[in-house]
Amino acid sequence: MFASTYALARTETMRGQGRRPREQPQPPPKTLFPRPFEGSYPPTLASAIIALVPFIIVTTAYTLFSRQVEGDLQAGPRAVEIMAGISTAGYAFGALIGGDLVQRFSQRPLFLTCQALFVVGCLVSAVAHGIVPYGAGRILAGLAAGLLLVVALPPVIQKFPPEKLPVTVIFIDLGFFGAVCVGPLLGGLVAAGHHWRWLYGGLGAVATLNLTLALFTLPASSPTNPGVRFDAWAVVFGFAAVVLPFWAAGELATHGFAAFRFAVPLSLGLAAFVLLILVEYHQEEPLSPVKPMWTTASLVGTLTAMIAGGVFVAFLELGERLQMEVVQRSPLETGLLFWPLAVAVCVTSIMLGVLLKTRFLPILVLGGMLCLIGGGALVMSLGPEGQPARTLAAAGLLGLGAGATVSPGLYLAGFPLPSKIIGRVFALVELVRSLADYIMAPVIAKIAREGSHKPPLDWPGVREAAGVTLWIAVAFTVIGALLWIAGGVGLPVPDIQGWIKENKPAIRSPVLLARLRGPQPQEGQ
Repeated sequence: MFASTYALARTETMRGQGRRPREQPQPPPKTLFPRPFEGSYPPTLASAIIALVPFIIVTTAYTLFSRQVEGDLQAGPRAVEIMAGISTAGYAFGALIGGDLVQRFSQRPLFLTCQALFVVGCLVSAVAHGIVPYGAGRILAGLAAGLLLVVALPPVIQKFPPEKLPVTVIFIDLGFFGAVCVGPLLGGLVAAGHHWRWLYGGLGAVATLNLTLALFTLPASSPTNPGVRFDAWAVVFGFAAVVLPFWAAGELATHGFAAFRFAVPLSLGLAAFVLLILVEYHQEEPLSPVKPMWTTASLVGTLTAMIAGGVFVAFLELGERLQMEVVQRSPLETGLLFWPLAVAVCVTSIMLGVLLKTRFLPILVLGGMLCLIGGGALVMSLGPEGQPARTLAAAGLLGLGAGATVSPGLYLAGFPLPSKIIGRVFALVELVRSLADYIMAPVIAKIAREGSHKPPLDWPGVREAAGVTLWIAVAFTVIGALLWIAGGVGLPVPDIQGWIKENKPAIRSPVLLARLRGPQPQEGQ
């Protein structure tokens, strides 16, 4: 008996020696900086929004002090406009490649690196004494801001409870379009004091403070897909698709539509964009999820963000140029005339947060397009005196329209897809939106100059350009509504819980023109 007991004990001992020891919990890795705010919602949301606001402010403030930049740097309008355009191209390209980097690397080092690059870009522009270093700083800041769009925002949506999403959406909309709408007022103040260098320095200081906040907030995490295939074609075609059209738009400062310098880069850039869409549609593991987004809700949402954003920027720039160049108001007076923009965006941001979980999000988008149309009609009626009361009313309607279309369009585009790829969805939507926003505006401005009887700009030219923009807004509103109806989307209630917690689509998005195609075969049949 003793022998058998000994043998049994020996057998169990030998088995235990071959068994893998149970893994003990590892202590968290020591970090150089403490993270007292890690996992806290308010500082995480704040750092994400503050990362993007400074660049967005410059995009609408710049028009009011651009002439001062030209004079101080001894540069012509063509060079300054090209640098501004390529800066926005850097933003669009940064968003595109950010979709790859967020899979390969963890968020914390990516965010800190991109925020530091933005600080460097702002400081280089602030101290520049020539157009080349000034432009290099702006391009670097634009690239960093585009990367931050994909690095900063999706984790705030994905990593917090679904109940937080309406609040997140409100503050993102306030951050994005609040910055857009505060831009003219801030630009007027900067121009009044000739303080554009201080503006860039101040934005760099804000970014530095945000870098510090992120050091104490962002968690250490593992990359989601470090071995993802590198989509070289997307990078090549995407680079050409953003740089060449924005370069062409800058050439309009001194050349016409038929000029070689405008037509060739624009044509090549648009061809590259078409190739990007085609290649990504047929890729098995694409950087941009074109094929999953080729459905009714995603396409209408993307087009809404693109067209509504372009129309808003075009109307806003026409109104600013009318006040400064035709009515001869100062940049500060002009900026003050557009203060209702900020109030209107606050209203629509709250509406977006309230309606996000309901079936009425598409109705909000339609109402926003109607507000843009109304604001554009008022811009067409301002007259050579640039009537202040109508300008204030136009600014209010344009602010309502911008806040109720672009951000809601992003969510309409993303809700039919799993939330885990929302970063790549945002990147693609921002790429096409940037192309529309900052190519449409220079083209519309050129139409205004070409249509002016007394160059460089007068009221007949502004009215003609505003009319073209208004027709674009009306045409898209009709086409977008028809696409939505023909797709049979209806007014679905988003499943926010399933979208965030279970990575399921929040709404059903039928194929394009589903009602006209008739019943579609189910998968597997």
